[in-house]
Amino acid sequence: MNRGELILKLNKKIHWTDFINEMEKFGFLKQKSVYNVLLQKMPINSGNIMLVNNIIEGGAVKDTSLLHINPYVIFRPLTEYQLGHIVNTSRKYEIPLTFAGGKTGLSGAYANFGIIVDLADLHSSKKQYYVDLEKGLVNVEQRVLVSDLIKIIPHLSKGKYIFPIQPASSFKLPVRIGGIISTNASGVTSGKLGSVLDWLISIRVLTPDGKYIKITKENPNFTKIVRGNGYYGIILSAIFKLYQPEENLEQAIIFGDDVNSAFNGLQQVLDNKIFPLVSEFMISPFKLPGTFASLSETIKWATLIQGSFSEVESFVKVMENITKCSYKWLNDEEFDDFLKERSAFALLVQTSDKSSDYIAFPGFEDVLSPPKNLPEILSSINNIFERNGFQKIIFGYGHVNFRRGMGLLLHVRLPVPIDYLYKENRDKIHTICETVYEVIQTLKNQFNIIHKAEHSPGPFKIWLEPEFRDLLIKEKDQGKVFNNPHLVIYRELLLNKFQNEISSEKDLNRIDQNLSLGDQKELFIEAMKIYIT
Repeated sequence: MNRGELILKLNKKIHWTDFINEMEKFGFLKQKSVYNVLLQKMPINSGNIMLVNNIIEGGAVKDTSLLHINPYVIFRPLTEYQLGHIVNTSRKYEIPLTFAGGKTGLSGAYANFGIIVDLADLHSSKKQYYVDLEKGLVNVEQRVLVSDLIKIIPHLSKGKYIFPIQPASSFKLPVRIGGIISTNASGVTSGKLGSVLDWLISIRVLTPDGKYIKITKENPNFTKIVRGNGYYGIILSAIFKLYQPEENLEQAIIFGDDVNSAFNGLQQVLDNKIFPLVSEFMISPFKLPGTFASLSETIKWATLIQGSFSEVESFVKVMENITKCSYKWLNDEEFDDFLKERSAFALLVQTSDKSSDYIAFPGFEDVLSPPKNLPEILSSINNIFERNGFQKIIFGYGHVNFRRGMGLLLHVRLPVPIDYLYKENRDKIHTICETVYEVIQTLKNQFNIIHKAEHSPGPFKIWLEPEFRDLLIKEKDQGKVFNNPHLVIYRELLLNKFQNEISSEKDLNRIDQNLSLGDQKELFIEAMKIYIT
């Protein structure tokens, strides 16, 4: 079943006319384009516009993953009153509902043939944020940019506090508070400070059954919502603890040309439990790009660190003992410049083939492992790439110490030639999906590495885990989760494949829980192909 046929079939099952008529009674205005809104001199930012079946707008509301499905309806509410009507009415008509914020994800998490709600302009309180310096807290709306808090809190507190969660992507992209909560994000400070769950005091949410509630860690649903990718509730606002860093932090960069010995040195750093505030890592078998290249003619790896003098000094000494390297102490401005360039690496694709343009394709990009195992892991990934006709990985970056000693988190992605995504090369899409699946399974079976250790798993978790699919079905029946488009699509593919064996919902569930490895792979690939635009 191709993408168009499947989406058309699923939309025919939804009572769209009844839904739209009911939303119009609540004051929402049906429009097919923003241009029509302007022609009718209606306020475009009123929050009550329903954009219906708009291909251009639908194609624009997507993340950075290349995994997307155009929604039939887009809402951009301004008020909780408007949001409540959207949630309650979509539940009444059993329409799949997902939520977009900063649109910086790498998984197509809110791709949806039904309704996408863009929360970028939603107001949940009189102030976007309030910093309580006496208690060391910040109360913040979901729409606030993380980069704003990273800048504002040290300024307001005169350097006493920092915002503890600092995803590298937030230095370059519009990462929002709601997004980092729904994915339990961390970032460049995770080695010492951990993730969102370590700093979050309470959250205010709109639940799938339409209730506005405030919950704390004592609530059993707290961790489900915090890392629930928007399945279990919409984050409206939150209260975070702030971190009080040591005074007079030191910064340094360590670099060299032997990647394998560098991994051994970093393994010893983790074994010695040296946890500076920031410890970022970059590798290339050729030469590091940009400003890093100015450090050495032969530079193939670099580690950027910030912490107390004793932490930085200990880190440097361990690396000097294990691997041939050089280091340089950095002032604040130099450190910030290197850190910003490291953040920009999320947008960089490098391969050994200089004759073609490539896209960094996601799916398994968070490789969390003891550093000493990474040479073997990278070799296994490259073997799969080359066997399937792709270039080898020649560049990676990540966090030396992920979430207080869990390992080194290395970001690597599949380098896909742009022409693979042309219409005339649709057969190449199958190869992309098959390669992503093979890498995920190799990481899991050979190295016990779970894909997407840091980023939102989005539909990947549904495609890969029958137990999770079964849980979502049960929780939907109990009103605990929103109707999930990824689950709906997967089950439609399952129904289409085994239609001669299915006469009831019970049959469908039984088959889903007993799929052969071959069927699991086939359904993963077919599901992923639906999302690739």
